[in-house]
Amino acid sequence: MRRLEPLWVLLGYAAASVVLIGRFWLSAPRDAVVGSFGGDQGFFAWSLVHWVETLAGNQAPFLTDRIDAPQGFNLAWATTIPGPAILLAPLTALAGPLASYNLLAIAAPALAAWTAYLLCRHITRSTLAAIIGGWAFGFSSYMLGQTLNHVNLALVWALPLIVLMVIRLVEQSVRPRRGMVALAALIAMQFLTFTEVAATATVVGTLTLACALALGPADLRGRIVRALPWLAGAYAIALAIVSPLLIAALLHPNPIDERIRPDLYPLDLKNLIVPTIVTWAGGQRFQGDSLQFVGNVTEQLGYLGPVLIVVAIGGLLRWRRERWAWVIAFAILASIVLALGARLTIGGDPHMTMPWQLFTHLPLIKLALPTRIVVFAWLGISILVALFVVPRQRDEPAVVALRLVTAGIALICLLPVPRADLWRTDLHTPPGITSAAATAEIPDDAVVLVLPYSFRGNGMYWQALAKMRYRMAGGYSAAAIPAEYMPYPVVYGFYNDQLPSDPRQELLRYLAFTRTSWVLVDARFPGPWAQFLREAGGVRSEVGGVVRWQFDPATVRAQVAGP
Repeated sequence: MRRLEPLWVLLGYAAASVVLIGRFWLSAPRDAVVGSFGGDQGFFAWSLVHWVETLAGNQAPFLTDRIDAPQGFNLAWATTIPGPAILLAPLTALAGPLASYNLLAIAAPALAAWTAYLLCRHITRSTLAAIIGGWAFGFSSYMLGQTLNHVNLALVWALPLIVLMVIRLVEQSVRPRRGMVALAALIAMQFLTFTEVAATATVVGTLTLACALALGPADLRGRIVRALPWLAGAYAIALAIVSPLLIAALLHPNPIDERIRPDLYPLDLKNLIVPTIVTWAGGQRFQGDSLQFVGNVTEQLGYLGPVLIVVAIGGLLRWRRERWAWVIAFAILASIVLALGARLTIGGDPHMTMPWQLFTHLPLIKLALPTRIVVFAWLGISILVALFVVPRQRDEPAVVALRLVTAGIALICLLPVPRADLWRTDLHTPPGITSAAATAEIPDDAVVLVLPYSFRGNGMYWQALAKMRYRMAGGYSAAAIPAEYMPYPVVYGFYNDQLPSDPRQELLRYLAFTRTSWVLVDARFPGPWAQFLREAGGVRSEVGGVVRWQFDPATVRAQVAGP
């Protein structure tokens, strides 16, 4: 039974994830995604198909010409989740990208909880304490917030296993070479899920190891020093595995550099005790306060709540005689301080300069959104929660029960709000797209403009369903306008439906620059563009809820050039 325990625990977490966040999607799964804001899910669906096509030899892995025509996009700086996408490529090919995406979204909290349970079980040797600690991580405010639409940031199951493998290498409970290879594989998988998390984990992990060397007793320091070559070897192997990704990121232009604003996404200090609308208990009541936080709800990830803070402090105090407990406390504190960003923000108001400012010029780090670093604090807190409830010799049964009840209340306070509009989004894909009738006439590699544009529509998902046959003018690879598009005012109009001066001429300029030959418009959301597409010489047709405008690129260029 002991051997099967991890499996039963995983199944329990999976069932909880289905009940808490997946049941709204399961009620009508067709053409719907788990979470809210379909634009992000559309990009992940695109990414899943992109890696299927890459494995088939039809697409380049990182430097793609499928979006942002004519210049293309460096996907090494996008969240294409190559590791999970490659693992799920057979499912994507057979059942489509939404099946893979929804599986990842529902599995992410369960997997994170399970790997944190394995870490807590190793530390506490208590099944119940480990289950409670795993839940604290897997169903934390961080995990629930990211599951809304950032599956790349929710897939952090490798982090607890990385910590576990480091501990085992230090305590010499695993053969060094085997441990080094396993650690390398886990680090590589985290890089291949999202480089930002792997890069910030390197910072927090290095600081934590330095703290362990400073605070630990002599025997612990000696074991850490002896393990350092194996840790360094694992990291070097991981970097070698992901070197194609890193080379593409560092040696080719970054298409979003200078347009991402990490300073707009700090962890608000009040968020530690004030919930957002994602949290069932108090989220609605304190919505007025949480609306003051900067960023958006998917980046407000620090809500612990007073009860959980008491539980974490209690776990630390129970084990205060052990120096490693203070190392955990340091890791939590360091993560929170770094997550606060370059300026301390309280209730939306910036105050004093913070240590994160020192890291804003490092490669792979300078574009990281600091609030996300709180994930490492959550991992440390999950360990303290397990340490709080684990029974010790001479503990009175009533005291043990009281600690369990207190921890249970803390976790209940983190439960997600049961709102279908948060945990399910219907894509409403036109039948002309799902059947390919609307795209069948488009030649391979032709440039297509899809309206509504970027994250306002589902153009990325439409292109994925067409298996990347055509290229796209624009797309949604990052929440930033490509630098090459900035001289064309009509692009800004695509985002807000506000017409530029001389809309016809500006539309023609953009079509000529991108070499667009087809414009596909979701008939439900036509916007103000039909008149100007007609005036620009487009030939109109409608197929399955998609209004199509066909252009002759040579004629478009001639109109732009004038007489």
